[in-house]
Amino acid sequence: MRRWGRRGWQSRGIRRRSGGKSAGRKPNRRRLIAFLLLLFLLFVFQTFIFVERNLQKPLMTVAQVRVKQVATQAINKSLTEQVAAQTDADKLIEWKTNNSGKISGFMLNYAEHMRITSETIDTVQSTLNRMGDIPEKIPLGQALGSAIIASFGPRIPVKFEPIGAVKVDLNTRQKNAGINMILVEVYMHIVAEVSIIIPFDTKPELVETELPISYLLVVGDVPTYYYDSQGNPVGDSAPNAPSIAIPAQPNGGAGSDAANGSGSGAANGTAADKPDNAADPE
Repeated sequence: MRRWGRRGWQSRGIRRRSGGKSAGRKPNRRRLIAFLLLLFLLFVFQTFIFVERNLQKPLMTVAQVRVKQVATQAINKSLTEQVAAQTDADKLIEWKTNNSGKISGFMLNYAEHMRITSETIDTVQSTLNRMGDIPEKIPLGQALGSAIIASFGPRIPVKFEPIGAVKVDLNTRQKNAGINMILVEVYMHIVAEVSIIIPFDTKPELVETELPISYLLVVGDVPTYYYDSQGNPVGDSAPNAPSIAIPAQPNGGAGSDAANGSGSGAANGTAADKPDNAADPE
């Protein structure tokens, strides 16, 4: 009876002691969790300060390059589809002819010009709005400027929102395409302002692109013979072209003119004073 009682008493004592140890471990776990949480918050705070001070500018630079690339590609793709489907070069260009029926010039049709400009503005605006909802993500390693870790690290989301109005200009430029021929390019110049948004900064940026619409070749009258700036004939008819002399430019002013005149006069005078029956020296 005593043994069983002692065992029972001893077992109850052991249970009490083990219960006391588990109760003492709970405060230690709470302290450990609180300490780890404090370390984590400290790490996050230090990371935030490091990124804000050291990675903000390079990250914004990478974001600017990426946003320009993505926005320009999207705008060009949308406008190419629009131009291919809806633009008619015959309606856009009005040719001017002279009395003999030859082309003397051209001008842009104002109504077609305004229609293309208005549709382009709507297309660019809707494209930017649609792309603004899909954030781009760039690896943090690209901001460190290292080629080894450029594709590593957490991916930072980059968004951009269109701000202001889209500007579209329809212009032309000429290029020499041969003898009395010019190649005229009709193109659109698009300027859109967007706001680049990264987790630690925001900055406005201009996105510019140019898209050709049509090419025109204006052919004029081609002369029979053609000479370059040195007076040398060029082209297929160069072997049969008559030779020409480009007048010399005076470089000494009145003094040299007088000298040239004296020399010429002396030479002419000598030739004129020579008698007709004079024999030439052998």
